[in-house]
Amino acid sequence: MPTTLQLKRVAVLMDRAFGSNREILRGIQSWNATESDWTIHHAVSAPHVLPALREWQPDGVIAHVTDPELAEGLEAWGGPVVNTTSTLNDAGFPLVEVDHQETGRLAAHHFIDRGHLDFAFFGSSMTGFSLEREQGFREVIEEHGATLHVCHADQTLTRTRQESWIRNEEEIERWLLDLPRPCAVFVSNDVPARIVTTACEHLGLKVPEEFSILSVDNDEFECLFAHPTLSSIEIPSERIGREAARTLRALMRGEQPLHDRNYLPPVQIIERESTDLVATPDQAIQAAVAFIRARHPDPISVEDVAKSAHCSRRTLERKFRQSLDRTIHEELARQRLAHARRLLAETDADLETIAQRAGFTDARRLAVVFRQHFDSSPSSFRRTIR
Repeated sequence: MPTTLQLKRVAVLMDRAFGSNREILRGIQSWNATESDWTIHHAVSAPHVLPALREWQPDGVIAHVTDPELAEGLEAWGGPVVNTTSTLNDAGFPLVEVDHQETGRLAAHHFIDRGHLDFAFFGSSMTGFSLEREQGFREVIEEHGATLHVCHADQTLTRTRQESWIRNEEEIERWLLDLPRPCAVFVSNDVPARIVTTACEHLGLKVPEEFSILSVDNDEFECLFAHPTLSSIEIPSERIGREAARTLRALMRGEQPLHDRNYLPPVQIIERESTDLVATPDQAIQAAVAFIRARHPDPISVEDVAKSAHCSRRTLERKFRQSLDRTIHEELARQRLAHARRLLAETDADLETIAQRAGFTDARRLAVVFRQHFDSSPSSFRRTIR
């Protein structure tokens, strides 16, 4: 057991008001408990902590750098720093972050898979992560032959004394009223997404019937506090914390990290009420998809799905191909795979248990279908995100 004199001092600058930051902190602490010899001091990520930081004389810093003044102060301090956010376009420190462009692409495919034809993005023109998420989303949408409607409302993404709540609300409401309906709306993260859902409620616009809303971070406070509850893309926050700690240890030892920019893939989409709808007026398809969502863990057949929709199998297959560009069987596999990914990410259950709970006959069948869709085994996927 190391003595107090052997401990390295590490300052962790992070705002715990955000759920993703709390998970990053969890990752840093869990890594430190088993891998390192650090004593950690936590403080908010703000310029006013710089004098205390310099007085404490840490050996290294992990920071969620969102303020230019803080970035300049840490650079002037001169010690090793690892950043966990690309809010600033170039803060100049080694970075461990989620892959924002891949997050945007995941959102686009999610909406396209549900039959949407019109798409919108709400975010910031000033924050790096928002611009990158927009870029990934736009790439897929334009490849799909659609146009992206964009609203940049930067003040809604901060909590500064200068922001005007009324002006923000009016800008968002004007934008929403101009959008085609139904429309798939991707929002840069959960905080502004809750603002967008509130604006829809004020205008009497139905979510998800008129606006299907998806955001990023899966901050449960923001997502569950929204009405309706928000679907959100889960990012690997705890893993970001572990990787940031590992990177800082290398820097403190005078080593070069493997990656100056370490981008980790998003984990999965957590579906809640704000996207709980396929974008088609066809009631047979709506009924069939709802049946599959509710019963996919059971040994149901395509005939069972057709029966639930009061439709012949042949007719329902034709409707699925016309509206969703996939077969009933493919939709059933898609729902089962999504369930399996959630279990792989969130539980320690073995593959046989996961296969049965997700609706596959056994672990071998799960592995075959998983590799066909994701070019990875279930075990490799679990190691990647945990």
